[in-house]
Amino acid sequence: MEYIRMEGIKQNLIQKRLYQTSIFEAIKNKNSLVVLPTGLGKTIIAILLIVHKIKKGKILFLAPTKPLCEQHLKSIKKITTIDNVAIVTGEIPPKKRKEVYDKNEIIIATPQTIKNDLDKIERNKFSLIIFDEAHRAVGNYAYVAIADAFHNAQILGLTASPGSDYKKLKEVLINLHINHLEIRTENDADVSPYIPKRWMRWVIMEMPSEIKLISKKIDLLLSHFLSELKRYTRQAEYLSPKKLSKKVLIDIQQRMQRDLGERGGTLYTAISIVSSAIKIAHLKDMLTSQGIEAARKYIQKLEIDDTKSAKKIRERKEYRQIRDAIFSFKKNPKLEATKKALENHFKEHPNGKVIVFAEYRDTIDFLFSELSKMEGIKATKFIGQAKGSGNGMSQDKQKKTLDAFRQGKYNVLISTSIGEEGIDIPATSLVLFYEPVPSAIRFIQRKGRTARDGLPGEVKILIMKGSRDEAYYWSSKRKEKKMYEHIYRLKEEFGKEDKIKKLEGQTKLDVFASD
Repeated sequence: MEYIRMEGIKQNLIQKRLYQTSIFEAIKNKNSLVVLPTGLGKTIIAILLIVHKIKKGKILFLAPTKPLCEQHLKSIKKITTIDNVAIVTGEIPPKKRKEVYDKNEIIIATPQTIKNDLDKIERNKFSLIIFDEAHRAVGNYAYVAIADAFHNAQILGLTASPGSDYKKLKEVLINLHINHLEIRTENDADVSPYIPKRWMRWVIMEMPSEIKLISKKIDLLLSHFLSELKRYTRQAEYLSPKKLSKKVLIDIQQRMQRDLGERGGTLYTAISIVSSAIKIAHLKDMLTSQGIEAARKYIQKLEIDDTKSAKKIRERKEYRQIRDAIFSFKKNPKLEATKKALENHFKEHPNGKVIVFAEYRDTIDFLFSELSKMEGIKATKFIGQAKGSGNGMSQDKQKKTLDAFRQGKYNVLISTSIGEEGIDIPATSLVLFYEPVPSAIRFIQRKGRTARDGLPGEVKILIMKGSRDEAYYWSSKRKEKKMYEHIYRLKEEFGKEDKIKKLEGQTKLDVFASD
């Protein structure tokens, strides 16, 4: 095995990979965005650039969360011979932060902290700024202001999945002052030798006839509220339960809320009707995509909801029929499919590790309760920090949970979206989607949690026919394809010198106006 030999890098530690070294050579002196699938060593490329640039000035390495910052600190200390490295987050008092900026060669930090401290930092002393999860550099996110403030330093953006929206992708490039793109996929010739085998399987299940019947009753109830809504807005004229998403209803609701100041009066009633429709559409999603238990949980919340929209729902006889039917039905095909998948997987891989991704915390709680009853399953939950009155996990608890999963105390991690991005989750032998996600970014991040570190892996996606699952799955696949089309299109544009000069001379508005 050949290792990277470079001043500042510890010997016989990093395996030499052609795609990493060629990307490094290409980005040495350019503001670059590197797009590389999860698990293929974006951090290694960043570290190669760090040791190359550190003689010219300090380094600022930005990551969205404290656990991700700690992960980068660990990697830099393990791989390099650089000693003066420190993390800065909002937990450190402002006066002490100034001291950290002055004393250290590498600062690893959360973006909001740096944005707040721009007047405390001698920016001209920095030679390189690294933006991890660079696709966040849109709108008012702190990355945008930081990139502007450090415009004299070289910039490196890192992401596994920059998104499928062309204008947003272009916004990222302009906000970070990028003039060079490096892209690799798992199919590229210099990458594929390092990709372990990953099997993708789709478990498509028939919706039980009882669920179909309840779903039809929900559609009837939803039709009632949509008919009412037509009296208040033309947008509702073409809506039907069969071709409806919560997003469309939320958009209508937001428009109405914006118009309240001008129209008021009847709009309050209309907003309440839209809220009722959103709640009913959500109940349908819970029932058909998450399972009967999730629908029951949501019904329990509706029963004690004091809002006008919930009261309107409870007044309808159709609702009472739906409620009774939901509480009398027991079967959950997705739970059975999950149990079967785990049982079969651990028979073949007794020492395997599994991540089960689910969208809602109620589903996480239910899965944890049910899967923990299975022989040989040592399950744990992995969720984000508390929101509002909900229970969550502190960052310290998250770290301890991942350490225990890594050490084998648990073999099944049941995770919300917190497990998708950035955090160093140990290599797993199976990733199971309890439901598909409509986002290309999230789809790529989830499946990237297996087939890592040279070990093969499997991805299973549970899809309930006739539910939103089907639309979400095809949406994510379509968006993934679009994402790479847009990146290669921009790479081609950025490869033309006259285009680069034009971009550098234009404002952001000019660039978007030219599309």
